[in-house]
Amino acid sequence: MKCPVCNHENGDAHFCERCGSNLTQTVSSPSPVPNPESAASEPEYTRWSSTQATSSQAPVPSNTPSVSTQKQQSTDSTDTQDHASAGDNSSNQWNNIVQNEKVQQAKEVSKQYLSYFLSVLARPYQAMKTVGDQHSLNGWLTMALIAVLSSTYFLITFSRIGMDGLFIGGFIRPLLFTAIILIASIALMYAILKIEKITFRPKTLVAQFGTLLVPAVVSLVLANLFIIISYSIAISLLAVSYIIIFVALNSVLFQYPLNRTKAAIDSMYSVLIANVVVFFIVYQLLGEVIIGLIGLMLSPFGRL
Repeated sequence: MKCPVCNHENGDAHFCERCGSNLTQTVSSPSPVPNPESAASEPEYTRWSSTQATSSQAPVPSNTPSVSTQKQQSTDSTDTQDHASAGDNSSNQWNNIVQNEKVQQAKEVSKQYLSYFLSVLARPYQAMKTVGDQHSLNGWLTMALIAVLSSTYFLITFSRIGMDGLFIGGFIRPLLFTAIILIASIALMYAILKIEKITFRPKTLVAQFGTLLVPAVVSLVLANLFIIISYSIAISLLAVSYIIIFVALNSVLFQYPLNRTKAAIDSMYSVLIANVVVFFIVYQLLGEVIIGLIGLMLSPFGRL
C-alpha cells in the first residue's frame, strides 16, 4: 500500500515504514465537500430548469379551475343549450302535429257532413226515421248553417240599402234570434214528449230535427244568391226557410206515438201550442225585420 504522505510503498502494513503515517485512516477518504466555486460555476440555465421543474411539481390550488373542469363546464352548458333547443323543437313539432290533427278532423267532419247533406236532401223525411245519436252533430251543424245564412241574408240586404248599425243589426241580432228560435223548437219538442211520457233519446231528437232542416239550408243559400237579382224572390225563399222550421217541428212530433196516455191535454192541442209559441218568437224577433223587407220588396227599388 502506498503512503499518501510520502508515497512510500509499504505492502500490507497499517503504518508507513518511512514516515509512520496511519494507512488505515487514509484508505477511507471522507465524503467530498462541494466546492463553492464549482457551484458558482454551474450554468445559469441548469439552475433555471431545476427551479421550473420544482415549481411545475407544486400542487395546484384548489380554488383555481383546471382545464378539464373548464372543458366539462363548457360541455355541460353546451348540452343544456342543446337540450333546451331540442325541447323547443319538440314542442313546436307537437303544436304542428296538434294543429294538423285538428285540420284533418275538420276536413273529415266536413266530408262526412257533405255526404250526409246530399243523401238527406233527396228524401229528408225517410232519412229522419233512420238517423240516430251519431247524427246529432250533423243536426247541430245544420242549425248553425241556418243561423249563419239567415244572418248573412240580412247583412247583405242592409248593406245594399245603406242602413246604420250594419254589423250589429244586420248580422249579430239575426244570428242570435235564429239560434233562439231553433233552440226553443227543440225545447218544446222535448217538453211535449216528456208530457206524453214517451221514451226517446235527446240526441236522436236533435238528429231528427236537424235532418228535416236540410232543405231550409238550400232555401237560404238561394235566398242569399237572389238578393242580387230580385228582392221579391229572395224574401220568398227566406220565408220558405222559416216555414220549414215549423214543418220539421210537427213532423218530428207526429212520428212518435202521441196520445197513448190519458193526459190532461190532448196531443193535438199540445202540438198546436208549440207551434203558436214558435210563431210568437219568430214574430217578436224577426217580424219587424221581415215586414220591413217585404215593404222594400213592394217598392220600385225592390223590384229591380
